[in-house]
Amino acid sequence: MKELILIYHFETSQNKNDEFKPASYKILYIFDGDGIIDDKRIAEFISDNHESFFIDQNFSNLDDLKSCSLRLAQYLEKNEVRLISVQDYNIGIDGAKDRHSFVQIFFNFGEVFVDESRQKKKGLFGNLF
Repeated sequence: MKELILIYHFETSQNKNDEFKPASYKILYIFDGDGIIDDKRIAEFISDNHESFFIDQNFSNLDDLKSCSLRLAQYLEKNEVRLISVQDYNIGIDGAKDRHSFVQIFFNFGEVFVDESRQKKKGLFGNLF
């Protein structure tokens, strides 16, 4: 599978110990067709790309999450990223009756973002082979 899947959760703003915590998008899981992406690979990505905001996997808006996800996909040599909210994931899990319907969750829910630079690199011969 040349697709990276990220399951995220929207955390609303709140006050904790008299400190205001703004709303954010938090990544819960990152995986591909082979399973969960190893934490070492994520750490390499952070180190190589100086992605300091990725360390706690919190993003102030969906655009930042999308942008970083696409850079991570490039780093992991994936063609596209599918962002799925934990709510959509849970709805899919509740409706899954077998392995096939479970796998369909990842195709039916979420939003797909394609790495345009990888698509353009393919060219004529990349499409043939």
